[in-house]
Amino acid sequence: MAIFSKGSNSTAPSSNSETTVISSGARIEGKFYFASMLHVDGELNGVIHSESIVVIGKNGNLKGELKADKIVVNGYFEGELEANSLEILTGGMVNGDINIKELAIENGGRFNGVSKIRQDDPVRLIENAPEE
Repeated sequence: MAIFSKGSNSTAPSSNSETTVISSGARIEGKFYFASMLHVDGELNGVIHSESIVVIGKNGNLKGELKADKIVVNGYFEGELEANSLEILTGGMVNGDINIKELAIENGGRFNGVSKIRQDDPVRLIENAPEE
């Protein structure tokens, strides 16, 4: 499986080969900032920013503010979403406001909310989380 393979290219940035997995049955709340890919099959509530790809798996449930380069939804998302690319797969459901550059919805995928299509503005990620 490519996600978990240890690439032989030692010059490649680590964020391209690392994946953070929230497995089914896990429930996590808070603020999360990732350079790596994120795969969610459990429940995640809060503020989530990724410089890479976020995949919400078939059993995944993500609620809150989500910002990433690319987002793939095969489970459930509710909240505010901002990305360069959003793909809602056949089993995916997105409820909320989206601000994206590219949108693809497969047959059976569902979107309920308000969408804003960006022209050229990149996604602005918070580099350093503010202290509370």
